[in-house]
Amino acid sequence: MPYSLSWQNERGSFIKKIMKNKNEILLFSGFTVICLGIVSLMFGKKILAMAFDTYIVENKTAFLAKVNDICQKLNIKADWLMAVMAFESGINPAKVNSVSGATGLIQFMPSTAAGLGTSTTALKAMTNVQQLDYVHKYFAKYAPKIKNFTDTYLTVFYPAAVGLADSFVIGATGSAIANQNPAFRNSNGAVTVGSVKTYMLNWVEKKGFKII
Repeated sequence: MPYSLSWQNERGSFIKKIMKNKNEILLFSGFTVICLGIVSLMFGKKILAMAFDTYIVENKTAFLAKVNDICQKLNIKADWLMAVMAFESGINPAKVNSVSGATGLIQFMPSTAAGLGTSTTALKAMTNVQQLDYVHKYFAKYAPKIKNFTDTYLTVFYPAAVGLADSFVIGATGSAIANQNPAFRNSNGAVTVGSVKTYMLNWVEKKGFKII
């Protein structure tokens, strides 16, 4: 959970387990990554612990603190939510999709915003910290089903698929979902839980981070 990191090597042997408070710095193998004052490294990959914080352009301290608080309440890892927001909007609360009208940190659709008691116009006008209240409100109803990073992303992309098997088809070959999301298609042209999982994990790895 936030502020606590458990490290193991890829062969499964125990290396080191640390519990540090957020103002301490840990040096590991000569490389450092700053995540809420924690510095760490795992096999050349920065461990996701409030990662993607370089995407935040305002209210950084308050934003990260609120993400941490929200994720504790939702019982999910802060790194999962940070990665989802980085992918969806670059952690930009004012980002708007010119085609769909999706807006904000997790790209709220107009109908989703209305269901949360707000609007995309209002969301766009909020600060990043203010908008997190609606991120929390949105995720709260799905939180019991969220067990991993893939579930966290599917909560935003296709909530009905959260917790389902990798083989579950979200969009069949030739469907609107498959046509609109070519990056998520598998070799057969369909979008499945597994194909979304593979793409998202690869995306995070390419950014230099590692899901834990």
